[in-house]
Amino acid sequence: MNYFKAAEQLLSSVPTLRKSLSNLNERQQHIIESGRPQDADIIDTTRPFVTSRAANEALDELLELSECSRNIGYTEQKLKEIESVLLQMESEHSKVARLWYIDKLSKEKIMEQINVDSLTTVYKLRNAAVAEFALLYYGAAAIPSI
Repeated sequence: MNYFKAAEQLLSSVPTLRKSLSNLNERQQHIIESGRPQDADIIDTTRPFVTSRAANEALDELLELSECSRNIGYTEQKLKEIESVLLQMESEHSKVARLWYIDKLSKEKIMEQINVDSLTTVYKLRNAAVAEFALLYYGAAAIPSI
């Protein structure tokens, strides 16, 4: 496995993961709202049973809600892991990683933000940042990739 590339992919995924978390929360709310009894006034209380169709629909909604909740938890955990590693990194490396992969600024804007006058320096700092992230996130297995 190329841990350098994996680290780049992970860092690049942060903006989309944040959006997906918002979408998942909206979906979860929609599932909850749509699962409420809609026609409570027409429930036939003389029939002490539930049709298999109604039971299956309820189970399907519960499974969908469960999957959605699990995906929210997993996405939140992944974002926390990434943020935790970024906080452990050398300050300049963390800043470059955030500007490059999360904020997706142009290389020229990154040069301004970190006060360097060479694009080569920006690339060197980016490489060092990704290497540090890979080591902190994946451990010693990342050494051959960096």
